Amino acid sequence: MTTSIKVDANQHLADALRFLSRVPKNEDGRISWSSNELNQGTFEVIYSLKFTPPIDDHIKDGAVWHALNECARACDFSSKSFLQRIKTYLQAHFSKQPKAYLAIAQINATFSAALPSSIPSTFGPITIQANLPKSCSKVIGRLDNYERERLGLHDDFLYASYKVASNSDRSALDVAYRTIKYGLGVLNLATHGYGVSHRSGFPNAPIGTFLLASPIFLIDTRERKLGGWQSESHYPTQWKRHFRVWQRQNPEHIVTAAKHFQSDLARIDFKDRLIQAIILFQEGLEATHVDTALLKFWTGIEVLCAKETREVSERVVERASSIFTDTRHAAMRLDFIQGFRNKIVHRGEAGDHALLCAQYGSIYLAELIRFFLWNRYKFRSRELILDFLSLPLDEEKLTRNISINRKRLASVKRRATKAGGAS
Repeated sequence: MTTSIKVDANQHLADALRFLSRVPKNEDGRISWSSNELNQGTFEVIYSLKFTPPIDDHIKDGAVWHALNECARACDFSSKSFLQRIKTYLQAHFSKQPKAYLAIAQINATFSAALPSSIPSTFGPITIQANLPKSCSKVIGRLDNYERERLGLHDDFLYASYKVASNSDRSALDVAYRTIKYGLGVLNLATHGYGVSHRSGFPNAPIGTFLLASPIFLIDTRERKLGGWQSESHYPTQWKRHFRVWQRQNPEHIVTAAKHFQSDLARIDFKDRLIQAIILFQEGLEATHVDTALLKFWTGIEVLCAKETREVSERVVERASSIFTDTRHAAMRLDFIQGFRNKIVHRGEAGDHALLCAQYGSIYLAELIRFFLWNRYKFRSRELILDFLSLPLDEEKLTRNISINRKRLASVKRRATKAGGAS
């Protein structure tokens, strides 16, 4: 990957570096920066750079910060010197030997829920168990009290773990986050752990059934130590009794559903989009504010149903509603949901019906995920699916379109025949 990374800069880079050259102080090799001016200059630098193929933002930030410090030590803020130091940093970063990590989190399910011991996910299986391996328990046991408190672990919840290899803690956490969130999203889809539910007395609580009950954190399995990064957790511990899963599930059904997701993802040409839609689905289910949940669900619908080109938002509603039997009713609800989404984005207000919109938004996104993956027409191309969903639902219009398209096809064939004869 290192040899294929190309770093381009626009003409603004030289001005940004010239500004930053006046900021640092070199005190016997120790570089110090004025934070306000550094933040402004760093933003200008990042704006000026383009990485092909794209790299994670945290890697980009590390490369820029390293290059700026090296330029300050050498008193050379030329664009050529800066870009060379960026490339050197990236070469070294991606040449590191990957480390083995175990990503760990807790699910809000007790042992009585009888979840399967393993759930297939995007990059490998997620293991579900009542207790951590002894080596991991020892790592946690050596932590200071405040460090253990940050992990937010519960005595009665199951652990989810995922093996990941990466050359940095942060990259490992990013992969683990997407994988575990995807796995939980599939778990909620398989068990119908979403939709309209009674939440009287719980104004800021998740919508979903299966949730992360702790941050996702890393154990460096070789060095037997805690990783330097962990995700955030918004699990409503104060309402834990009401937001836990203790009813027995059907582990065989869950595993079968997860396997179907995995096998069919390999057959479509928009795998990354569908995975992202499932992650957004799960993030919406876990959100503790309904406006955030609503934004996540609607974004998931757009990820699946919106075309790349700019178009009016009504087209997304038309496509999304067209898969449902009562299309008119679905379109009304989706239009209502989108209206509340627009209130949040454009006016910063949610309104009293935002919760209901979010709950129904989870239902519509779940059904769209299923349609895009398992439609009866066996469409595997997203472009073909969008073309299908964009067609009118009026029988008379469709019949007329079929007639016109047949005539147009005949015309194209005649032209091809004449062109072949002329040559």
